[in-house]
Amino acid sequence: MPYTLGIDVGASRAAAAITRLDGPNRGAPHPVSPVSADPGQFVGRIGDDVPIVLGNRQHNAHELMATGIDRIVEQVAAHHGDRPARVTVTHPPTWGPYRIDLLREALSRVGLGDSVLVPEPVAAAVAAAARHRLDGPAPIAVYDLGGTSVTATLLRPVQGGFEIIGRSETARHPAGADFDDELVALVTAGRPDPGADWDDLMKLRQECVQAKHALSAAAEVVVSPLQVRVTRGEFEELIRPLLHQGVDVLLRALSGAGLTPDRLGAVVLVGGSARMPLVRQVLMERLRRPVLVDGAPEATVAAGAALLASRSLPEPANPVAETVVMAKITDETVVLFPMEDPDFDDEDKTEEPPARPSVETEPPDLVPAKPALAAAAPRTGGGRRRRRKASKRGLVIGIMTLLLVLACAYLVLQYFNTPIGGGL
Repeated sequence: MPYTLGIDVGASRAAAAITRLDGPNRGAPHPVSPVSADPGQFVGRIGDDVPIVLGNRQHNAHELMATGIDRIVEQVAAHHGDRPARVTVTHPPTWGPYRIDLLREALSRVGLGDSVLVPEPVAAAVAAAARHRLDGPAPIAVYDLGGTSVTATLLRPVQGGFEIIGRSETARHPAGADFDDELVALVTAGRPDPGADWDDLMKLRQECVQAKHALSAAAEVVVSPLQVRVTRGEFEELIRPLLHQGVDVLLRALSGAGLTPDRLGAVVLVGGSARMPLVRQVLMERLRRPVLVDGAPEATVAAGAALLASRSLPEPANPVAETVVMAKITDETVVLFPMEDPDFDDEDKTEEPPARPSVETEPPDLVPAKPALAAAAPRTGGGRRRRRKASKRGLVIGIMTLLLVLACAYLVLQYFNTPIGGGL
């Protein structure tokens, strides 16, 4: 089944989503999980002239990133049985033309030259607009709380999508890694050294990362191997100051664009750390604006990229006709359904209705035409001669009328030229 693919390469993880171009789920993006390839470690090195040494060879960051993206495409194609019709890849909003061109050329060398490159916040806004109601021309903010940084970008709606206002504000803190550090410090506080072995430390940190994810839905968790019980309230008190620092980043973006929070239509919250309920709560408390977040915020950008990929395809030569049915004037009233189902099998069609039996009727008695009328019906040579006679009579009458008019004119002229007292 044809589909488009959106790929979001973050610094800590990569996400992918597809949009089907046919079938019952047409047009709805679906996250692809898991994504084994992770080229995000090269994002920060794009445009760096210092090569990356892997094994005995030197590589450029954009080449390694393009190779990782190609592996994601191959992984998705192996699962769905065919390559996508179009691929859209997102990039940080702070990238300029130089780094964008480097990645585009590298993608072309691995066979993805027709890929579309879009900024991450633009894809996030498109995904939010497809799932939530964004009214009017008011600008929106995309707040990306990722694993290694936080980025705030302002956008305004334009024809067919969104465009960035001003410049994005980004900071390395707070981020998901900072929240992990706080949880590790809480778990190990007042306890013996969990071990100087590197593997033990990495295992403890991974357990804390899993506990952080669990606390997004659970009231408390037990962190192994130390068997420490941590409640959501304890964890939120630790990270609340960090979250306020993140809101300050968004406020700086607003100030740089000459806007205030009350001018925003909404805040779109994305990124893996956006799952924590306290993030949305702090944003609403500080900004007093609606905050939109999906159930899988780490895949929101990829979902928007998949939608943009489907919209960048040319219209089909014979598109399926659609009908809009307005059931009730509410926010969710438009239902589209095809008049011709491309998946409909001819064998499932209902039988044709039986032919109607013939009806025998007697012809009505016709009244014979009168001789005079019957004789006048055909157009014969005599009829044409009558038309010529009528034309000659008309000519004679016209000549006589002209002579009469000329005679009257002559008499009138003589009257005015005769002296007074004279006669005609």
